[in-house]
Amino acid sequence: MYLNKLLLKDFGKFNNKQIELKSGLNLIYGENEAGKTTVKEFIVGMLYGIEKSRGLGARLDNYELRKPLNGRGFSGKAYIKHNGKNYLIERSFLRHNRKVSAMDVQSGRELRLENKNSLHKTMFDLDKNTYVNTLCIGEHGAAPGKELANEMSNYLANLSTTGSADIDKKEAIDRLKKERSNHDLRPIQKKLDDISAEIDTFSDVEDGLKAIRADIAKLDEEFVMETAKRKREARKIIESEDGEVTYEDDEEINAKLDSLVESGIEPTEEEETGEPEDKLSDKIWFIILTGLFVVGVIAAMVYILPFSEGVRQLFIVCTALFVVVTIVEGLYAKGVFQDDITTPSEEEFKKIIKELGGTATPLIKPDESEVEIDMTFAKEFADKKAELKVVEKEFLDRRNKRLELEDEYNTIAKQKTVVERELQAIDLAIETINKMSAQIHNDLGFLINDNISDIVSKITDGKYQDVRLDENLHVMVRDGDSYIGIEYLSAGTMEQIYLAVRLSVARLLCRDKMPLIIDDIFTNYDEPRLINTLDCLKTIDTEQIILMTSNPHIGDMLDDLDMDYNYVELGM
Repeated sequence: MYLNKLLLKDFGKFNNKQIELKSGLNLIYGENEAGKTTVKEFIVGMLYGIEKSRGLGARLDNYELRKPLNGRGFSGKAYIKHNGKNYLIERSFLRHNRKVSAMDVQSGRELRLENKNSLHKTMFDLDKNTYVNTLCIGEHGAAPGKELANEMSNYLANLSTTGSADIDKKEAIDRLKKERSNHDLRPIQKKLDDISAEIDTFSDVEDGLKAIRADIAKLDEEFVMETAKRKREARKIIESEDGEVTYEDDEEINAKLDSLVESGIEPTEEEETGEPEDKLSDKIWFIILTGLFVVGVIAAMVYILPFSEGVRQLFIVCTALFVVVTIVEGLYAKGVFQDDITTPSEEEFKKIIKELGGTATPLIKPDESEVEIDMTFAKEFADKKAELKVVEKEFLDRRNKRLELEDEYNTIAKQKTVVERELQAIDLAIETINKMSAQIHNDLGFLINDNISDIVSKITDGKYQDVRLDENLHVMVRDGDSYIGIEYLSAGTMEQIYLAVRLSVARLLCRDKMPLIIDDIFTNYDEPRLINTLDCLKTIDTEQIILMTSNPHIGDMLDDLDMDYNYVELGM
């Protein structure tokens, strides 16, 4: 992949600036402030876009630095050769009108971009940070000495453990561990244990509530039975002075009371006093014989008296039927034709007693004097029931408290589950980073070592032939029989090793063969080492190298090395 043509329509100091490029080596010459770095940023911007920062840093970000000086549009075009096809890339960098398009020049078909504002994943796989930190080689930006050594070590450490020069494995893991420390399960678990212990103190609530309600039901039953008993006593037959008997006037209540007595709810008078009196009139055989005797007497009288034969027969038949009906009715009253006595249901029983208990008025009024039911016992029952209700309320309050605690426990348990999942995700992320880091380091580490040594040896003309990364990924150079850290080398040598590191990585990461951009880095190079460095560019397996410099002698050196290149000069 390489760039054919750039059109800086409105970008930085340029307006409608056209730059022709070719595959292979391109030398862009320009004095200081001629716009070499602006061209580099334009290329990166056309490939990946330029994001606008927020906050205080927005005033000095790349977006603001590259905005047109004339205040007009902020756009450009670029022609790219990729996989044998020519593409026209058009882009507007304006924040409020940001857009990009990639069109196949031959077919006129517009490509569908995988990323909204970038050609990443559509034309190449290298992300912006790795491209800028590896294939766009500019001034290191750090003061010579230990700062540059640290920058180089961090660069290699990131690259060899994460595959990206911009991703710091150590920093990523430290952040994950810090985030993990913010998800401490111990306070949550302690709260759950405390609530669970408090819930256990309410374990007797259901049994206690069941027992107290059973006591209340039993008391209600006793009250009903006592009321029924007193009602029964009040409605007993009372003889008046003339021998007549008086029953209570409400026949419906009579029937209900009879139902209660017959169902066995209340013992009969005979059951209360002892053995029942065995009356002759209660005998079935006595009832039958009495009926036959009556029929016989009536028949004899009919035959004695002077009646006609038809009248006699009719009279005897009617008498017999009357007697039979009388006998059957008597037997039914004695329960001969009833198998079992149906006991009323609990609700029917309570309904009957409720109707009975609703009044304490006299049921019988012999001699105009009232016979009242003694209801003084009701207060004792009411007091007992009130005490039981208080206890019942206490149990209900305790049950409600237990339910509240259970709801709180379930809510906290759900929170604990969420935290546990987050901790699992963090642990998995740390484990994945370490595994991937080890794999990347195994795949890339040794290759980086070999490449660095090869390039450093060429740049330093064989003075330093062996460069290695130690166990902490610090760059070490062999000097004689021992290895020393690059921070102990001269500033010029350190910068050359820094370039060697970047070029060696560029060798490894040029799978997409994207343009390698070198932006005026030879300021401190002496001529021999500069020539050696330029010669190393031949080893980079990429389709395009864009070398920007303010050194007017670079072209002559390239000619001496017999290296073909395309020359572009930027005017002031």
